[in-house]
Amino acid sequence: MITKRGAAALFAGVLVAGGALAHGGATGIVKERMDAMSAIGDQMKIIGQMLKGGSVDEARLSAAAGVIAGHGGDALIKLFPEGSLDKPTEATPAIWTDWTKFEAYAGDLQASALTLKDLADDGAGTQELSAAFGTLAGTCKDCHESFRVKK
Repeated sequence: MITKRGAAALFAGVLVAGGALAHGGATGIVKERMDAMSAIGDQMKIIGQMLKGGSVDEARLSAAAGVIAGHGGDALIKLFPEGSLDKPTEATPAIWTDWTKFEAYAGDLQASALTLKDLADDGAGTQELSAAFGTLAGTCKDCHESFRVKK
Protein backbone atom coordinates (compact mmCIF):
# COMPACT_ATOMS: atom_id res chain seq x y z
CA MET A 1 0.00 0.00 0.00
CA ILE A 2 1.36 3.41 -0.98
CA THR A 3 1.21 6.05 1.71
CA LYS A 4 0.11 9.62 1.03
CA ARG A 5 3.75 10.67 1.37
CA GLY A 6 4.91 7.97 -1.05
CA ALA A 7 2.25 8.91 -3.60
CA ALA A 8 3.26 12.56 -3.39
CA ALA A 9 6.93 11.67 -3.92
CA LEU A 10 6.05 9.48 -6.88
CA PHE A 11 3.92 12.26 -8.38
CA ALA A 12 6.78 14.75 -7.97
CA GLY A 13 9.20 12.37 -9.71
CA VAL A 14 6.86 11.86 -12.65
CA LEU A 15 6.34 15.61 -12.88
CA VAL A 16 10.08 16.25 -13.12
CA ALA A 17 10.80 13.45 -15.59
CA GLY A 18 7.90 14.33 -17.87
CA GLY A 19 8.73 18.01 -17.85
CA ALA A 20 12.30 17.54 -19.01
CA LEU A 21 11.21 15.71 -22.16
CA ALA A 22 8.40 18.06 -23.09
CA HIS A 23 10.34 21.34 -23.26
CA GLY A 24 12.15 20.79 -26.55
CA GLY A 25 11.45 23.66 -28.92
CA ALA A 26 9.56 25.83 -26.44
CA THR A 27 10.07 29.58 -26.78
CA GLY A 28 8.76 32.78 -25.26
CA ILE A 29 6.15 32.65 -22.52
CA VAL A 30 5.56 28.93 -23.07
CA LYS A 31 9.24 28.25 -22.33
CA GLU A 32 9.11 30.55 -19.30
CA ARG A 33 6.18 28.68 -17.79
CA MET A 34 7.65 25.28 -18.64
CA ASP A 35 10.85 26.36 -16.92
CA ALA A 36 8.83 27.50 -13.90
CA MET A 37 6.99 24.17 -13.78
CA SER A 38 10.34 22.36 -13.98
CA ALA A 39 11.66 24.44 -11.10
CA ILE A 40 8.56 23.56 -9.07
CA GLY A 41 8.97 19.90 -9.98
CA ASP A 42 12.63 19.93 -8.98
CA GLN A 43 11.76 21.32 -5.56
CA MET A 44 8.88 18.85 -5.14
CA LYS A 45 11.33 16.05 -5.83
CA ILE A 46 13.78 17.37 -3.21
CA ILE A 47 11.03 17.60 -0.60
CA GLY A 48 9.50 14.25 -1.50
CA GLN A 49 12.84 12.46 -1.27
CA MET A 50 13.55 14.00 2.12
CA LEU A 51 10.18 13.01 3.51
CA LYS A 52 10.29 9.55 1.99
CA GLY A 53 13.78 8.95 3.34
CA GLY A 54 12.83 10.15 6.81
CA SER A 55 15.84 12.46 7.03
CA VAL A 56 14.43 15.97 6.93
CA ASP A 57 16.70 18.99 6.67
CA GLU A 58 14.28 21.72 7.76
CA ALA A 59 16.32 24.55 6.24
CA ARG A 60 16.55 22.80 2.87
CA LEU A 61 12.87 21.88 2.94
CA SER A 62 11.95 25.46 3.84
CA ALA A 63 14.07 26.80 0.97
CA ALA A 64 12.50 24.37 -1.50
CA ALA A 65 8.98 25.26 -0.37
CA GLY A 66 9.91 28.93 -0.66
CA VAL A 67 10.96 28.45 -4.29
CA ILE A 68 7.64 26.76 -5.02
CA ALA A 69 5.71 29.55 -3.29
CA GLY A 70 7.61 32.10 -5.38
CA HIS A 71 6.29 30.46 -8.54
CA GLY A 72 2.67 30.40 -7.31
CA GLY A 73 -0.03 33.04 -7.10
CA ASP A 74 0.38 36.05 -9.39
CA ALA A 75 3.77 34.85 -10.65
CA LEU A 76 2.11 31.74 -12.09
CA ILE A 77 -0.91 33.61 -13.41
CA LYS A 78 1.33 36.01 -15.38
CA LEU A 79 2.81 33.04 -17.23
CA PHE A 80 -0.56 32.26 -18.82
CA PRO A 81 -1.60 35.22 -20.97
CA GLU A 82 -4.79 34.43 -22.83
CA GLY A 83 -4.31 32.23 -25.87
CA SER A 84 -0.67 31.33 -25.20
CA LEU A 85 -0.97 27.86 -26.68
CA ASP A 86 2.15 27.73 -28.87
CA LYS A 87 3.56 24.24 -29.23
CA PRO A 88 4.90 22.42 -27.27
CA THR A 89 2.63 23.82 -24.57
CA GLU A 90 0.87 21.37 -22.32
CA ALA A 91 -1.73 23.95 -21.30
CA THR A 92 -5.30 23.48 -22.46
CA PRO A 93 -7.72 26.22 -23.56
CA ALA A 94 -9.77 25.36 -20.47
CA ILE A 95 -7.46 27.63 -18.46
CA TRP A 96 -9.04 30.67 -20.08
CA THR A 97 -12.59 29.35 -20.09
CA ASP A 98 -12.38 28.61 -16.35
CA TRP A 99 -9.95 31.36 -15.36
CA THR A 100 -11.40 31.71 -11.84
CA LYS A 101 -10.63 28.06 -11.09
CA PHE A 102 -7.13 28.43 -12.55
CA GLU A 103 -6.47 31.51 -10.42
CA ALA A 104 -7.66 29.61 -7.36
CA TYR A 105 -5.21 26.77 -8.05
CA ALA A 106 -2.37 29.28 -8.50
CA GLY A 107 -3.25 30.83 -5.14
CA ASP A 108 -3.59 27.41 -3.51
CA LEU A 109 -0.15 26.44 -4.82
CA GLN A 110 1.40 29.48 -3.20
CA ALA A 111 -0.57 29.15 0.05
CA SER A 112 0.14 25.43 0.52
CA ALA A 113 3.84 25.93 -0.25
CA LEU A 114 4.01 28.75 2.31
CA THR A 115 2.26 26.55 4.88
CA LEU A 116 4.86 23.85 4.29
CA LYS A 117 7.66 26.42 4.54
CA ASP A 118 6.28 27.78 7.81
CA LEU A 119 6.00 24.27 9.26
CA ALA A 120 9.60 23.54 8.34
CA ASP A 121 10.71 26.86 9.82
CA ASP A 122 8.86 25.99 13.04
CA GLY A 123 10.51 22.56 13.29
CA ALA A 124 7.35 20.53 12.69
CA GLY A 125 7.62 16.76 12.70
CA THR A 126 7.76 14.53 9.65
CA GLN A 127 4.10 13.54 9.92
CA GLU A 128 2.91 17.15 9.86
CA LEU A 129 5.33 18.05 7.06
CA SER A 130 4.19 15.03 5.05
CA ALA A 131 0.55 16.02 5.40
CA ALA A 132 1.32 19.57 4.23
CA PHE A 133 3.38 18.20 1.33
CA GLY A 134 0.45 15.96 0.40
CA THR A 135 -1.80 19.01 0.24
CA LEU A 136 0.71 20.82 -1.96
CA ALA A 137 1.11 17.82 -4.28
CA GLY A 138 -2.66 17.49 -4.43
CA THR A 139 -2.94 21.06 -5.66
CA CYS A 140 -0.45 20.32 -8.44
CA LYS A 141 -2.31 17.15 -9.37
CA ASP A 142 -5.74 18.81 -9.39
CA CYS A 143 -4.56 21.70 -11.56
CA HIS A 144 -2.82 19.39 -14.00
CA GLU A 145 -5.90 17.18 -14.25
CA SER A 146 -8.03 20.24 -15.02
CA PHE A 147 -5.73 22.28 -17.24
CA ARG A 148 -2.91 20.16 -18.66
CA VAL A 149 -2.99 18.11 -21.86
CA LYS A 150 -3.63 14.47 -20.94
CA LYS A 151 -0.71 12.18 -21.65
